[in-house]
Amino acid sequence: MVAVISGLRSALAGRGAFFGAIDRNRAFLGGWVYAGSALWAAVHLSLGVLLWALGAYFYRDGVGPGVLLVTVTALCALMLLRRTAPGTALAAGTAVLVVDTVFGPSSGVYLAYGDLLYAASVWGGRRSALAALLGAVAGAVAVMGAGLWAYAAGYVDGALGYLQLIGLYVMVFALPVVTGWSVREHRGRADLERERAEERIRMAELDRARAVAEERTRVARELHDVIANHMSAVAVQSTAALSRRTPDPELTRRVLEVVRDNSVQGLEEMRRMIGVLRAGERPAEERVTPRVDETDLLVRTAREAGMRVEVREHGEPGPLPPQVDAAAYRIMQESLTNAQRYADPRRVEIGLAYPPAGEAGTLVVTVENPLPDGGAAAPDPLGAGMGLAGMRERAVLLGGRFTAGPTADGRVWRVRAELPCAVLEPSDGAAARGGAEAEQ
Repeated sequence: MVAVISGLRSALAGRGAFFGAIDRNRAFLGGWVYAGSALWAAVHLSLGVLLWALGAYFYRDGVGPGVLLVTVTALCALMLLRRTAPGTALAAGTAVLVVDTVFGPSSGVYLAYGDLLYAASVWGGRRSALAALLGAVAGAVAVMGAGLWAYAAGYVDGALGYLQLIGLYVMVFALPVVTGWSVREHRGRADLERERAEERIRMAELDRARAVAEERTRVARELHDVIANHMSAVAVQSTAALSRRTPDPELTRRVLEVVRDNSVQGLEEMRRMIGVLRAGERPAEERVTPRVDETDLLVRTAREAGMRVEVREHGEPGPLPPQVDAAAYRIMQESLTNAQRYADPRRVEIGLAYPPAGEAGTLVVTVENPLPDGGAAAPDPLGAGMGLAGMRERAVLLGGRFTAGPTADGRVWRVRAELPCAVLEPSDGAAARGGAEAEQ
């Protein structure tokens, strides 16, 4: 039995002859199978029959009272469509109202017709609601004109009778339309606010996803810089030691010292990064990443790996913005890592040109190393191609310029980065402009 009732309920909800598709989550006066509309129609029918029984209608000679009872029943039956097809119900109800006016009229029909005006104004389409509004305005003009004519002809007793006629029209016809349009306007505003709230939620989700992607990119870049530098030194020294055919205890000791130092330094930097990530806070560049004034650490590591490194400074070293400090250090670190792989002979020159003290200028970082006689070597497949891309990205994000490549004679590989020291939050336009300059 329960299954039969559930099947009947689903059939009525999906393909009811009068009811159409049903939203089961509506309130009672528009709930399952629009039971509210049926109940509301029954209430109006009972009231209409009661008024008809009490004689609340105009009697015309030659017209039986049963005709007015039929019009009341027909109009109340149309109220079953007040939620599914309010425009159609209003059009058919207008025809019934005309018939009732010709043969009567009766009070019950006018009360039910006012509800159809309200339903068309609230739930009807734009055309149906506008038709109800224009019809009410046209009816008001007609009633006022007819009332003035009746008042002048003596059919209406004084000005009070004329005002009563206008008031009756307002209550029966105008008030439902005005109320319906007011409810419709409030619902439209509520829907608009709901859409705006959903749009803000979507935008917040996009911002969150973009922030996560940017943070992942930054962490990947930092890890690459740390691992590539120290692991490259370990690989170079290990390869040099293994390539010797005769054991050399002193050389082996120096190689192990370099391997130990690079391993310890790499682990320390990774430990600092992972500590900040576990703390759930955004890493502060001035606290987590090294500074330009720690270049001697890079130089010492490279020299222990067998490189000959020279550092030339121009200008007076001074405090730098944290972003510039970190970017310059990482660019030098990556350049030294590449030089350990490709430089022949193993020599590197680092140039640092500081901006004037107390002025907004540009920090210029230059790293040069000689190339083999055959020119630039093929990229190391273990490098993953992230080195140059990461250095360029660091410079572009700060609104600076970056170039990397062999010189005109093809004998020297030069990396040059110009980093503005008056750093603000980089904008998309600045990043795009910096990217274009980097490509040039």
